[in-house]
Amino acid sequence: MKTEPPTNTFIEPLVKELETAWIGFHMKSFKCSESPTKFRLALICVGCDIPASRKLCGFLGHAATKGCNKCMKSFEGGVGEKNYGGFDVSSWELRNLRSHCEAVKKIVRCKTKTNRERLEKEYGVRYSVLLELDYFDPVRMTVIDPMHNLFLGTAKRMISLWKDHKILLPEHFDKIQLQMEKVQCPSDVGKLPQKFASSFGSFNADQFKNWTILFSIFTLTGCLPIDHLEYWRKFVIACKLLCTRYLSRNHVKISNFLLLSFCKKVEQAFGCESITPNMHMHVHLDKCLYDFGPVYSFWLFSFERENGVLGSIPTNKRSIETQLMRKFLKYNHSEDLCIDEYTEDQFGTEFQKLLEMYDERERGTLNQMNRFTNYDFVKLSSKDIHVESVYWVFESFDGIKISTLKNCSLSDRDVVFLKEMYSTLYPSIEESNLFVCNTCRSAKYVDIFGSVLGVKLGRSSRSSMIIAYWHKDDGNICTYDDMELAPRPGQIQKLIVHNVMIGNQSCVHLLARVQWFKKPDEETFKHYGKPIEAWHSNMFDRDGPSTYIPVQRIKSKFVFAYDVIRGKNVIVVMPRERFLC
Repeated sequence: MKTEPPTNTFIEPLVKELETAWIGFHMKSFKCSESPTKFRLALICVGCDIPASRKLCGFLGHAATKGCNKCMKSFEGGVGEKNYGGFDVSSWELRNLRSHCEAVKKIVRCKTKTNRERLEKEYGVRYSVLLELDYFDPVRMTVIDPMHNLFLGTAKRMISLWKDHKILLPEHFDKIQLQMEKVQCPSDVGKLPQKFASSFGSFNADQFKNWTILFSIFTLTGCLPIDHLEYWRKFVIACKLLCTRYLSRNHVKISNFLLLSFCKKVEQAFGCESITPNMHMHVHLDKCLYDFGPVYSFWLFSFERENGVLGSIPTNKRSIETQLMRKFLKYNHSEDLCIDEYTEDQFGTEFQKLLEMYDERERGTLNQMNRFTNYDFVKLSSKDIHVESVYWVFESFDGIKISTLKNCSLSDRDVVFLKEMYSTLYPSIEESNLFVCNTCRSAKYVDIFGSVLGVKLGRSSRSSMIIAYWHKDDGNICTYDDMELAPRPGQIQKLIVHNVMIGNQSCVHLLARVQWFKKPDEETFKHYGKPIEAWHSNMFDRDGPSTYIPVQRIKSKFVFAYDVIRGKNVIVVMPRERFLC
């Protein structure tokens, strides 16, 4: 295809199929296998980057004067010199379906090309065949993709700004690289950026996400001036709040406020010419979240991954679409074949080549998206839970994989801690009805719905660093009334499957034995500022009932680095943006 076809011509057959699907069609289903059932399908959102979304849904490009698909703000200036600055949100007139359709009708009725282009420029819209769908609302259903908007857009832009304005010098990039080499991550974080100074321009979306949320505050402290670091901190905290599976309306409001403040500070620091369309769109991101839910439901990491897969398939650069489809069909056919022993001996190597065309090992954000999650399990780690109101027994280990178990005995001291822990979990049960076994079975790791917990002296030691709402300085367990605002960090020493007799019933618990890091003085603790904390790396709080914790109560793992602050050995805690599972 030498030239790109007109967008409306290209998608018109799809729209006709969607119109038919909206009316409804009959087919047999798994639940109604005997008689056909009526199904209806609808296009509920269009997700892509800014240029594609404008072209597909009937808006002018971001270089137009009315270049926003969410509001009527004018971007003055010539081509390549548009002013996207100005964040007086109260003065922005928001678009809506009714006014959009009225503008499109005026444009369609134009008799001349000149009048049509004049109206398109005035309203910032043009006709899209998607408007033929009775239910389609191009203003609300054209989403702002957080992956492009936050990470491939603004995060990448800010590094370039700091570099171009000599705020980050070559020696700063060398220091950033040294700091990043200190960071240790669980294996599910994904590939770490390498050679930051020379390669940040080619980072993929997942690397920019990890850089922004996990590494940037730690590595930029001491490199960026304080005023620049503080507005960047607002962006990082906003991204951290947004990039969770479970999002509250309050968090959406806070993140929107932080992003707006960030944009204003960038404009003050570098002028309106530094503001990009992505920064303007930050202020509209909350509308997409209210309509479609957490970012995991509509961001485009899976499409980015598929683009990488397609780009890695070798072709001769001619009729690429045909070659890709042929290889795709071969791959599907090879997966569907039932290969017997003879076929495998004779053709196994060739089939293996076909199957290797797609690398199914998913890492980073895509791995998190595809991972099964038990919401009830996640709720148990919340600070809003009364621990005594929950039944912590494992009646089934569905979704949980445990390494080979080894029988071991518990010390008298550990038995006392466990008895006090169980008494806290089940206060309504009399002490005489609680019998704590002095034996258990230990494991090297536990896989909980795809998320691995390891132990300090095991192969998965990087996954032994956890945070939880559980521990108090004196070794006791936090109650709901004295719960701290932030979870406490610790390291798993041992994972055990333990039985306790409650009355005549044997109850199985999956527990972690944790050493909780000791909190230093406030100045050391807040050295890096939110969302990072510094704790003593070689000093721990006293043992007590909180030494043992049900794994359901663990909130998440954390990324960490060892450092020295004012002569004190510390572990730098960089909390993950997500729950354990």
